[in-house]
Amino acid sequence: MNRRLVYVLLIVLPCAAAAEQPAPSAVHVSTLAALSAPVQLTRDTDGITHIRARNETDAFVMQGWVHARDRLFQMDVDRRAASGTLAELVGPGALAQDVQLRTLGLRRASERSLAVLLPDTRAALEAYARGVNAYVSTHPLPPEYGALEITRIPAWTALDSVVVGRILAFQLSFELDVDATIALESYVAAGVALGFDGRALYFEDLDRAAPFDPASTIPDAMRRRHPGEGHRGLGRSGIESRIHPVGIELAKRLRAQLKGLPAFSGIVDARKRPGSNLWAVSGRFTTSGRPMIANDPHLELATPAIWYPIGLEVPGRLEAFGDSLAGVPAVVHGYNRHIAWGSTNTLFDVTDTYQEQVVPDAASPSGLSTVYKGMREPIVPIPEVFRVNQVGDGVADNLAVVPPGGGVPAATLIVPRRNNGPIVQLDPATGVALSVQWTGFSATHETDAILKFMHARSMDEFVAALQFFDVGSQNWVVGDARGSIGYFTSGEVPVREDLQAGFVDGLSPHFIRNGQGGNEWLPVLHPQPHQALAYEVLPFAELPQIIDPPAGFFVNANNDPVGVTLDNDPLNTLRPGGGIYYLSYTFDDPSGLRPGQITERLNRILAERDRRVSFDDMQSIQADVTLRDAEFFAPYIAAAFERATRPGANPALAAAAAEPGVAEAVGRLGRWDYTSQSGLVEGWDAGKPAGRAPTRASIDASVAATLYNVWRSRFIANTIDKVIGGAHLPVPDSVHVLSALRQLLVTFPARGGRGASGVDFFPLPGVADAADRRDVVVLASLADALSLLASDAFRPAFGGSTRQDDYRWGKLHRIVFNSVLGGPFSIPPAGGAFPAPLPGLDGIPTDGGFNTVDAASFDPRAASLNGFMFSHGPSHRFVAEVAPELTTRAVDSWPGGTSGVLGSPLYMQFLPRWLANESVRLHLGIGQVRAAMQAVELFAP
Repeated sequence: MNRRLVYVLLIVLPCAAAAEQPAPSAVHVSTLAALSAPVQLTRDTDGITHIRARNETDAFVMQGWVHARDRLFQMDVDRRAASGTLAELVGPGALAQDVQLRTLGLRRASERSLAVLLPDTRAALEAYARGVNAYVSTHPLPPEYGALEITRIPAWTALDSVVVGRILAFQLSFELDVDATIALESYVAAGVALGFDGRALYFEDLDRAAPFDPASTIPDAMRRRHPGEGHRGLGRSGIESRIHPVGIELAKRLRAQLKGLPAFSGIVDARKRPGSNLWAVSGRFTTSGRPMIANDPHLELATPAIWYPIGLEVPGRLEAFGDSLAGVPAVVHGYNRHIAWGSTNTLFDVTDTYQEQVVPDAASPSGLSTVYKGMREPIVPIPEVFRVNQVGDGVADNLAVVPPGGGVPAATLIVPRRNNGPIVQLDPATGVALSVQWTGFSATHETDAILKFMHARSMDEFVAALQFFDVGSQNWVVGDARGSIGYFTSGEVPVREDLQAGFVDGLSPHFIRNGQGGNEWLPVLHPQPHQALAYEVLPFAELPQIIDPPAGFFVNANNDPVGVTLDNDPLNTLRPGGGIYYLSYTFDDPSGLRPGQITERLNRILAERDRRVSFDDMQSIQADVTLRDAEFFAPYIAAAFERATRPGANPALAAAAAEPGVAEAVGRLGRWDYTSQSGLVEGWDAGKPAGRAPTRASIDASVAATLYNVWRSRFIANTIDKVIGGAHLPVPDSVHVLSALRQLLVTFPARGGRGASGVDFFPLPGVADAADRRDVVVLASLADALSLLASDAFRPAFGGSTRQDDYRWGKLHRIVFNSVLGGPFSIPPAGGAFPAPLPGLDGIPTDGGFNTVDAASFDPRAASLNGFMFSHGPSHRFVAEVAPELTTRAVDSWPGGTSGVLGSPLYMQFLPRWLANESVRLHLGIGQVRAAMQAVELFAP
């Protein structure tokens, strides 16, 4: 052992626990000029890296180096995507997205944020950038760059880290309000022409604010009545449209431009909106007597995975383990000696789209102004230059400038009144335009908050850190070593002038609003601690929160946290000092299915097990694949069949029941436990890895899940889509459509299948009785499902079979973990290391389904071979039993590996366990890390 290695070992390794552990047989020693003191990297037996440094600056230098080593291409893609320069890397296919993201200006907003971050945060970002650049300067670029003919990339900067965080906040919180406006305007116009109530069609029938399941975080935790129940509407009765017909056409054009752009997938498709589950159980109700928390954020399941697990240690200063974001220092979710924390998305309404009137103005720098209260306000131009990589021409680093025109703008037009938001659509002939105002255009402090989380020594300190989390609003779960559990929400929610006055001026904030006056965000009158926005915001005390609730637990899975939507009117609750208390029209999961199932599971466990929840119970709930909507709908299928087989049943109803296979399918659904198993040897289920034969019970559940999921799509098609889509009107999105169907069935005894609008959703000529019409549609949808499963469209899965036992759910419910470059980089095939398990079918067969707790959703309208595949789900599954000092028990799992380099043994090391809902034991502190040590690297200045 050389003298330098002895020096490094003496400085870095000593600790009480280390003396009991053998040193690794070989220790690699390197120099890294960016460091000020030696740093130790330990890789544990699961391939997770732990950093131990003398000071935080070196810890962040090393984190940058490690991220670059394992995830450089991912980091580069993310910063370029957020900056609107991805086409400079991957070519012309990304240009349309670049145009939209450059227009919105996430990098411009990040520049504002960087300028106001705390000095310690700026220092961490600069240190991290030095680490990234130190790696890049001494190592070849990953193989993806060769495929793209790129040999050099720009140096990493502190701004790049801020912009990587900003695009995640954007995808979590940004909305455009165009779909709601298009639907409402279409319904009202059709109602006038055809004699039904178009407003009721939107608000009461199809796009209901009320969730499918009434689970609500704080009321359920407090064991109190939901606050929304029994209130009379305050504002919605006055809602009226003031949108110009050209504005509607601009909204349609904007939606068409965004469709298919990856960065906007959750914005234009509700089922792809990032979601999550969290819950906590007080130590009073756990088997260990210690509080437990669970968290599994639902994001895009791509390759490489979004999170990078890492341990960070600075003796006497910092010990934290968690899920870091490649490109950003620190950890976002995780635990330290004192607390454990995680989050879910709220989707508080922090974006407003405005219809503007634009007029020529020679005094404006752009030559254009908007009109506000009759006065002209200049529009500011920002020149833009777009470049694309000429991939495939054989010339390295060959970028071409794209001239303006054909959808490529010469400049972005900024409306200062809109928090420096842009014009996103403009009709030059009329001057009608759409602008966007978003809290994320401000100079915000989320990076400060994330760094503070790691250092929090109590729940109070964590709450203090939340005051810096301004945009990308989240629900937070916290458990502390003192035995408490806490639920908090974060984010600056703007106060609108009309709502604060107690009414809605025109359309509510869920729709495109009038930009010429009456719908503004109020200027700041009561500044809050560390406030970022120059507008009035809800005080932190008015945001949903609770500590140690009477129920002994709380649950949030993107649902309404306070119950303001449960009566289907989100505008009828008052703020303590007056004005309408408005958080959102619907929350990130307007169905409530996942939180309802988690709440039911916890209540059942507490009732059956002497009021005690175990660590295994927490993991079991994360793995729950019960189709909660089936518990409501499937009994209608059985009831329809029972009525159809009675003597004297309506002939059309009897004929529907007599269709081939219907009786068998009804029987299978009647015996079903509502779980969704893969049913395949090749399939992955909770507790069943691929290669193990499924049980008879899991096969039966698998077949029933297939029958139900295809029936559901046909039932939607034969009711709402046939009636509304058949009239060439917009149909509700994939989440609201089930709430709409539930409402139609719940109100059926009183309305006979007609909505509050007067529209009949079960029209069937020749069948007079409403119940018969309903039941014919129910059973005909099941017959349609059986025909579809046996058709040529599904032949690659089921071979044209009419034998229902062949209809295994895993053959439809599959996933590909896609790389931005596709091909061998995706999983499968991972360069051949993970071939597709099912011949002729893409992806990996798994359990789960639409809005199951173990999230694996697809479009419930799916009717094609690949329509039931999913692409979003748990990006990690974290459970922690929080205890003093270093005795917290914590596990996690990730859908991939630590390395993004194809061919690395760490490319997908966690994936098999993730697919089987198994976990990785986490390690915190040098003693635990050395006990699980596999390899050590030492770095010295």
